[in-house]
Amino acid sequence: MPRALPSPLRLGLLMLGGASLAGCAGYASDYWKPKNELIAAQLVRFGMSGDAGKCVEGKLTETLTVWELRQLSDLASRLQPGGNNPAAFGPRDFLYVASLVEDADVKPKTEAAVTGCGLDPTGAAASVASPDAPPSPTSTPSTAPIAATPPRSNPAPLAGAEPLWVNLGAAATGQGIAVDATSVTRGPSWRQAWFRLLNSDQGNVVGDIGYLLRIDCPARTITAHSGRKYAPGGALTEQKDYDKPEGPMGIEKGTVIEVAYHALCDDPR
Repeated sequence: MPRALPSPLRLGLLMLGGASLAGCAGYASDYWKPKNELIAAQLVRFGMSGDAGKCVEGKLTETLTVWELRQLSDLASRLQPGGNNPAAFGPRDFLYVASLVEDADVKPKTEAAVTGCGLDPTGAAASVASPDAPPSPTSTPSTAPIAATPPRSNPAPLAGAEPLWVNLGAAATGQGIAVDATSVTRGPSWRQAWFRLLNSDQGNVVGDIGYLLRIDCPARTITAHSGRKYAPGGALTEQKDYDKPEGPMGIEKGTVIEVAYHALCDDPR
């Protein structure tokens, strides 16, 4: 029998236990090390290496605080290739991750660094050229498809763009939650995105149930607008848009929803 979409009213009760989200709070040791050490490795993972990567690294360490670099680095490290995600990442994906950082100025500063260093902010991994390789005089422009416009401060999923599932962490029971970085929108006091539960018995494998949730940060509530079901390979098989949004519902302590709340709303400096 096909598995039906569960009521979002049950979402906050799926898993109880102390929530954990490693890496969202700053580390005291970060303030004693060179700032570039916080972000350099992640830039390479997102196709920014060589001179261009060093350029982006320099601009980010000049414009972002230690706390902002820590948030950006930790969130970037949670985006893993393969499975339901692309096999490799590019600057476009890095900018989507930047949109998850609590401080709203991180996204535009990161985009300014990428474009200021001559990289295409809409570039996926396949369209990122090695900055160390000199251009060939006989080379022809790449025919690889790229997004028509760069992601905005409130990015909406680009047409045909693959979702980027960032593992936000897990409750003590092992149940985890991931967010599609391409779907995040933000207002003065709220964040909205598609979330999926992680299969606790399969490591970081994204589960088959998802929800479009709006999180009211000051009120500590969520409202569910839609539900989805996915095939094991990541294909969308069912979507239900609720005629009337369900909520607002209080965020229960110790649940994966609290994990999502802390990841997108906290600024514990």
